[in-house]
Order: sequence, then structure tokens, then C-alpha cells
Amino acid sequence: MHDRLGLRQRVALFFVALALGGCAALALGLWLGARQAGGPAQGYVIAGVVGGLGIAGLAAWIGLLFDEHVARPILALSGDLATRARLDVREAGIDQRPARHLGALAAAAGAISAALVEARVAREQAVADQTRRLQREKVMFEALVRDLAEGVIVATTEHRVMLYNRAAQDLLGGLGLDRPLDRVLRPEPIRHALERLAARHARGGAGAEPFLATSCAGERMLLGQVSRIDMAPAGYVLILRDTTEELAVRRERDHLFHALMEGVRRPVSAVGAILDAHAAAPDMDPATRARFTAAQQQELGKLFACLRDLETRYAALARRRWPMSKVAVRDILDGLGGRGLAAAVVTAADPDEAFVRCDAFAVIEMLSNVLHGMAGAPGRSGVTAGTEARGAEIWLTLGWQGPGVADGELQNWLARPLSPGYGAYTGRDTLAAHGTEIWAEPDGQGGHRLVLPLEAAAAPEAHPSEARPEFYDFDLPTAADAGAMADRPLAELPFVVFDTETTGLEPASGDRIVQIAGVRIVNGRLLRGERFDALVDPGRPIPPASTLVHRITDDMVAGAPDIAAAGRAFHEFCAGAVLVAHNAPFDMAFLKAEQRRIGRAFDNPVLCTVLLSSVLFGEAAAHSLDALAARFGIEIPPERRHTALGDALATGQVFCHLVALLRAEGIETLQQAIDASQRQTRIRRRQAY
Repeated sequence: MHDRLGLRQRVALFFVALALGGCAALALGLWLGARQAGGPAQGYVIAGVVGGLGIAGLAAWIGLLFDEHVARPILALSGDLATRARLDVREAGIDQRPARHLGALAAAAGAISAALVEARVAREQAVADQTRRLQREKVMFEALVRDLAEGVIVATTEHRVMLYNRAAQDLLGGLGLDRPLDRVLRPEPIRHALERLAARHARGGAGAEPFLATSCAGERMLLGQVSRIDMAPAGYVLILRDTTEELAVRRERDHLFHALMEGVRRPVSAVGAILDAHAAAPDMDPATRARFTAAQQQELGKLFACLRDLETRYAALARRRWPMSKVAVRDILDGLGGRGLAAAVVTAADPDEAFVRCDAFAVIEMLSNVLHGMAGAPGRSGVTAGTEARGAEIWLTLGWQGPGVADGELQNWLARPLSPGYGAYTGRDTLAAHGTEIWAEPDGQGGHRLVLPLEAAAAPEAHPSEARPEFYDFDLPTAADAGAMADRPLAELPFVVFDTETTGLEPASGDRIVQIAGVRIVNGRLLRGERFDALVDPGRPIPPASTLVHRITDDMVAGAPDIAAAGRAFHEFCAGAVLVAHNAPFDMAFLKAEQRRIGRAFDNPVLCTVLLSSVLFGEAAAHSLDALAARFGIEIPPERRHTALGDALATGQVFCHLVALLRAEGIETLQQAIDASQRQTRIRRRQAY
């Protein structure tokens, strides 16, 4: 009862009890007096009634004064203090005027509020200083890990991913936070390496353990190192490098060597036998000598053909073996200009937009040797560097006024070593590695130029910045904390929030999915960088009315994968996760209808944000996606509304807020959320009748 009554109610009950007690005491006194004195009792009754009313009125009056000057101010002070304890309120202090009759209590409450504000300011300043330091270290950590050329993966002791960088994502496309590592990488070599590492550490050794592994599909060979993390969170670090091409080149090189031996052995043996026959019969008749000579020429032809074939194949192999990267042409021109050797001139290609695949340092060093050689001869002046786009090539040109360059001069300059760091590697070696040539020709304007063709390359892909902070999470729950999925806290579960766009509203009538998209939530974080988004060819025309909603046309889905391929890929993306959707029964109905074609069953647990919103806000509130987004201050760009990915991202943000509110209502586990949703479903069904 005490928990149900407030302060004012208790004070009122106190004064009621006081009035009743006073009236009872007065009545008892009058009764005793009348009994002792005798006589008529009417006067005593009138006196008792008047006295009782006076006592009740006095108690009511004093009670109202007490309520106004004591109870209400105390409640106001407690409310102000509770608000300031829960929220960061600093605009004004506590108003002490209503509590002036409480003596020092109002001043003490004001002092507590001021001290709380000062403590919060000091705490926030300390937190801000520490946050700036951690943010600086975080940015440095992200830049270091994200842009490393090697793939970096940090995994838990249960072999679940808790960090990866962009290089690892490019190597192993199926990576994701809290996903099992064996989804993308064969686990046996890693486990053997960890066992060797543990044994070495037990003997007092240190350092990383190397291993060679393959991706799950077997298309990549990866050379890696594994190191242990002994502090919390425990796990291990993998550093991976793609050696697929390197091993293929090594195999091809060995094959070329054996082909060379086989291709040379027989012609050389035959030529040797012919020469022995010539030496053994110096007086051989002309006809026999002619036959031997023809045979000798035939064998020499085979030998030369073998050598030419191997030379061509080796040149192609050298281009694969030598480290090439996408380089902006502007960087090459700036490298030459920075040495004072040439001024850049744009001719037919904009160097700010052009990229080539090459070893930029070797190319710059080779051209520098050429320009230094030209500078040593008198009469040449006004050297400029330019570019020309020629189909699949970008031509780098060096032009000048004055006499041309003889082929012998050019070959001498190309024969010079590039740099002490490259050893005896020359300009000719550079040309062979790039599979190209350089030549001199008139420029058609009274001058001359050198032309160097290089393979054109597309500009490097720009990755969206919003995905960068989502490559790591060191707070993943361990397997020991996991238990059954139904009993796990919602904040610890992995979710895939998804949405579909369709040809219509009735899967039973033949309507199909035209787009499906999803985004992952791990450890309470919406991972915008781990998303699935695919157009789907429905195998039937898209009605114009549906196109007006989602803006997807027949031309857009032409050539897109069908639901079998897209559905399998989405099923893989959803592995081990709880599915979440806004009005989930609608989207699940389309997935269930396509299960036979997909060949996979979508048996994941499912939560619906419409039902969860009804649990929290009641049936009288609006539960549309736009209404929930407005309630939580989430902005949905108009161009993303009614797109599968845009709606999935918005639903994911809404769901994160709903989880926090559900926890405040005591709904913490997946089973509790499912039970609450089912209760809401039953209520809706009863209301429908």
C-alpha cells in the first residue's frame, strides 16, 4: 500500500486520522462528563457535534496549509532533484521560493543541484579530454589498419571476426563482424598454426607463426601469419597476402624452364650429330652434304622457333610477375617535373583523369635517364612531357625542339641501370616487364618526340566513408555468454534488417520480388558497410502502378539475377542472424513463396518493428515507418524512401531505438520479444472481428 500512495495522500490520511482521533477523544470526554454529571444528554451531544466539526475543520485547514507549504514543495524539490539526477539540466537552478517554509531544506536542495552540475561539468571535461585522446588514437588505428596493403583480420578464440580491414574484405568478400571465419577461409591451416604457436610460446618462444591457406572456394592462395592476443578480448591476429598470382607465375616459370630444356635438347642433339657426321666424312658427296645441311637448317629453325616462343611467353610472365599498380599519369609527370627535367603539356588526354598500370618509379627513372642523355647533347631545348589517349593505352610523350634521337643513342640510354635500389635492372628490363617499347619520331610541327605506350587503367574505386568505422567491434559476446538464441539478450544478437520491393501485394497471385536489400546489426551497432542490395529479375512485367512506388522498371531488372541466385546469396548473408523487417509478415510471405525456387529455407527467427512499436506505444499510436522515423528523429532521404536498401537502413535505425525501449520495459531477450509480439498479434486479431 505504501508503494501505491504518494506523499500528499499520506499527509491527507494523517490529518484525517488526526481529525477522527480528536473527534473520538472529544466524544469520549463528553460521554464521561455526561455520565458523571447526570442530567439531559442533549447539550453534551450538541457540544460534541460543534466541537467535532471544529476539530475536523481545524484539521482540514491545517492539512491544506501543510499540503501547500510542505508536501507540495517537498514533491517539487524531489521532482527537480530526480530530473537533474537523470537528465543533464543546467539552464537554471532549483526555484526555492515555493519551499521558503521548509527552512534549510530548500537551500540544501539548491546546493545539491549546484554541486551536481559542477560534478557533471568536471566529469564531462575529463571525459572530453580522454575522448579526444582516444579519438586521436582511434583515427590513427583506423588509418593504419584500414589502408594496409595486407589483409588484417582479428578473430576471437571461437574463430569469429571482430576486426577486418579493406584489404581483407577485398581478398575474402564474405567477411563480416561476428561471422565465423571458416565461412571465408579454410580453418585447418589456421588451427594448426595456432597449435604450433601455442607450443612455441610454451617453450618460451615469441613471434608470429606463418601458414599457407586457401579461401573456402579455393580460388585464392593466401600466405599468412598468425599472432595471439593474450589480453582481453582474447583471440588472434591474421595478416594475409594473396599469393595466388605469385604461385601461378612460379608454376608457369618452372613449366617454361622444362619446356626450354625439352625444346632445345632435341634440335641441339640433332645439330651435334650432323656436325659429327660432317667431321667424320670430310669428303662427303655434294648430294649427301646438301641433305645434311637442310636437316641442320631445319633443326636450327626448330631451335629458333622454340626460343622465340619461350621469349614471348616469358615476356608475358614477366609482366605478371613484376609488381604493377594503378598510377595517376599526373604523378608520373609531376615526378619528372619535380626533377626539373620536363614541363607537362596536355595534348589529347587529361592527366588529372588518366590512370595507367605500371611500376611508376621504374618508369620515372627510365625516362629520367633518357632526358639526362638528351641534355648531354647540344641543340635540344624546350623539353615537354604530354599524354595521349590511344584506345586501351595511354601514350606518354617527351617532345623537344632540335635534332632527333638516333636509335643507337636511345638504346645506350636505356641500357643504364635505373637505381642502386634496383641493382642492375635497366630501362630495357623496364620495357620488357611492361610489355612495351619506346621510340623516337617527328612530332609534325618541326620538332621531335619520344613515345612510351602504357596500359590504361580505370580510376581506383572510391569507397564510401560511412563504412570505415564499422570494420571492428571488440565487445562481441563470447560463446560462453551466448547460450540458446532465444534466451540471449537482444543487444547481443546479430540481426539482418531487410526489405523487399515487389511487382504487387499478393505473392499467392503470382507477384514476385524485384529488389531485396538488408543491413546487419551486430552488438547493437548498425553496420552500414555490411549490406546486401540486389535487383531481381521477376520473370514477369512490372506493373506501372508498382513502378510508381519503388521506381524500378523492366529495363532496370533486365539481366539481373533471378530469385534463385539472389535468394541464395541473401540466405547466405542472413546466416545465423535474426531477421527484422517493418511489417515482416508481408516480406516473409514473399520469401516463403520463393523457397522452392531458391532451394533454401528461411527458418531464421523473425521480429516485426510494427508489432514491437505496438507493444511499446499501444494501438492508438501510428506505427508506419515514416511515423516511427519521425518519433525517433530519423531522417529518410526522399530519394531512398521506397527503395529496399533505403527502407532497410531506416528500419535498422528504428529497431536500434526500439531495443533500448524494450529493455526499459523489461523485454530483454529474443524469446520475450517474440512472446510480446505474439500477444500483440492476438490482440490485433480479436480487434479485427
